[in-house]
Amino acid sequence: MIARLRVLLCAALLVCVACTEGRSGINPGERAPNIIGVDPAGQSLALYDIKGKLFLVNFWATWCGPCMAEMPALQSLYARLNQQGFQVVGVAVDDTEENVREAIKAFGITYPVIIDNKSQSKRAYQVKGFPESFVLDDERRVMVVSDPEDGTPQTRLWGPREWDSPKVVALIKSFLR
Repeated sequence: MIARLRVLLCAALLVCVACTEGRSGINPGERAPNIIGVDPAGQSLALYDIKGKLFLVNFWATWCGPCMAEMPALQSLYARLNQQGFQVVGVAVDDTEENVREAIKAFGITYPVIIDNKSQSKRAYQVKGFPESFVLDDERRVMVVSDPEDGTPQTRLWGPREWDSPKVVALIKSFLR
């Protein structure tokens, strides 16, 4: 009974998401906007230039405590699954390049980070708060994923997550198959 109810609620949510298509935000199945900025070394870097089978695009800022708290888990997830085609892409917005470089060094971040000084990506993705993450397929289309926190289908994941938890690792591996 509970399983059927959960399936019906998920279906209803997907219908609601489909009904809002074109109204606001990033819609499931649509190609996500490219993100253009610089890497921590100051070189031009764009989301569409980064290779991968599956992308977790994570918007963050150094002044955001929850963002800093989840960085070690993001790095751990990336290190564990990158060889299978999984790509974490950090997008630093509303911040200085110096602060971003210091955070990357402090946390030992090895995944690509795009510094968006103009906050264009924040507007394009309609980011409401930090951290906020999207899962994209190999063609950079927005995916609907089960939120590891509560299992509800989402196109954007608000707030910090335990990115290296067994639930998240299993979810990411299921998409990489």
